[in-house]
Amino acid sequence: MKPLKLFISALVAWALGLAFISATLYFSNGGADFTTTDIMGFGVMAVVASGVLMLVLYLPSLYWLKRRRGGVSPRRDFILLTGLVCNLPLFIILVILINRKMSLSEALGFIATFLIIGVVFGLGFTLVYQPEHRRRAI
Repeated sequence: MKPLKLFISALVAWALGLAFISATLYFSNGGADFTTTDIMGFGVMAVVASGVLMLVLYLPSLYWLKRRRGGVSPRRDFILLTGLVCNLPLFIILVILINRKMSLSEALGFIATFLIIGVVFGLGFTLVYQPEHRRRAI
């Protein structure tokens, strides 16, 4: 049951990341250049890259921190781990690519998207693995 809940957490993280991309594309030009091609381009890149990050980096790091702490509290540590620490190499790569392969606004958009996806996935992990007695109180 927990793998299904983690998958649902990943889907929610992807949905919020795609919503951010869509809103950014729409409001950046007042909706003038808002096409499905742009959404599909940015969206597919973000979903594929974050899916790889979730499997290769986020999950092992979250399980390591959970085992080291003996639980999933405090939640902010798990959120910071996936939101900032695990995404730091990607953020550095995106900053290096500014004015070489992408514009500043594209790089900042991807950085914010991966930050949102990481934070939501880390929060979802803590909700899935919280102790049973605390789950009933929420």
